[in-house]
Amino acid sequence: MPGASTALLVSIVCISFPAVAAVAGASSKRSMSLPGCPDKCGDVLIPYPFGIGEHCAATSRNSYFNLSCNGTMDPPRPMVGDPGAVAEVAEISLEHGEMRVLSPVSHICFKSNATFTKFTRGYELDNTPFLPSPSRNHFTVIGCNTLGLIGGYKGAASQYVAGCYSYCDGVNNTSDGAPCAGMGCCEAAIPANLTTFEVKFEMNQSKVWDFNPCFYAMVAEVGWYNFRQQDLTGSLGFMNDRAQGGAPIIADWAIRNGSCLEEGKDTPNDHACISANSYCMAANNGPGYLCQCSKGYEGNPYLLNGCQDTDECALRKQDTKYEDLYPCRKGDCHNTLGGYLCKCKTGKRSDGTKFGCQSLHSPAEKLVIGKHRLCKQFISVHSFIYIM
Repeated sequence: MPGASTALLVSIVCISFPAVAAVAGASSKRSMSLPGCPDKCGDVLIPYPFGIGEHCAATSRNSYFNLSCNGTMDPPRPMVGDPGAVAEVAEISLEHGEMRVLSPVSHICFKSNATFTKFTRGYELDNTPFLPSPSRNHFTVIGCNTLGLIGGYKGAASQYVAGCYSYCDGVNNTSDGAPCAGMGCCEAAIPANLTTFEVKFEMNQSKVWDFNPCFYAMVAEVGWYNFRQQDLTGSLGFMNDRAQGGAPIIADWAIRNGSCLEEGKDTPNDHACISANSYCMAANNGPGYLCQCSKGYEGNPYLLNGCQDTDECALRKQDTKYEDLYPCRKGDCHNTLGGYLCKCKTGKRSDGTKFGCQSLHSPAEKLVIGKHRLCKQFISVHSFIYIM
């Protein structure tokens, strides 16, 4: 019916999804999993409290730490979620408390005013360790004459709704690479502690379906999507070209059933930060806490003796990128537990880790010393000649 407006509400499907961040390069050389457990699925590191299999993961803290490894994919890929509603894990970070997963994109396509195909998905994360990162994700809508809404709950009872409107009356009115500011695509921020959310489309497809048959909405990693005119055209053109595996979402994860201890209180036996030289910090998003290795140590703070001394001097020799991270200018590097020393050589002073080792003498002093030495040499030679 010309001019008719169509609304579609996306139903909620239970699934857990995580976020992204790379594990430190030096730490990745040590096993980050429980002894006897696989530390990788394909090329993705699986650090504890995550694990492949119930006995390799911290399932007593949350069952969603238990991942599966899909060996039918090439290379094999770790998966997270409920049976029948899993998401592919692309990366896990202990340091940042993040996981990156690939999540299907919600979409609806039309032929004239009739719905041709649709796929929609919502998220219920109340019982999982995961929450979508408000700083690392946007709600993104692609399409013409489309209002995209995202709604749900922040925590147990606080309702939330936001959205954006994308307009265009022709593909040529848009530009490749343009920011998603409302012409062909739009973006909206999401809040912290978003435990449940769903997507709603409202569009007038009657004027655009012939050149823009499909509309898309997704929560996706900031910077991942850049607009292209061809994303508006063809049946599922954007999905087929750019999002067959889904859109990446960064999820903040944490140990949700607990908190950091007040200073002076004894650590309970069930606390997750069990390694020496580790400490507890509040979760980045939502309730709970994370564990970190102390400064000068690296590894896995969730494992017994998981945090090991960082050999800064050895790293400096391995790769020049560490020379700026662990400076030792014109000095000798000596590793210590939890740090390192940069000892200046004989005749040098100062701190080699800051301004670099410097000569004990100023340029003027060097000139005087040089003249003094030359004078002594002249006197010695003259005395030798006189004796002869």
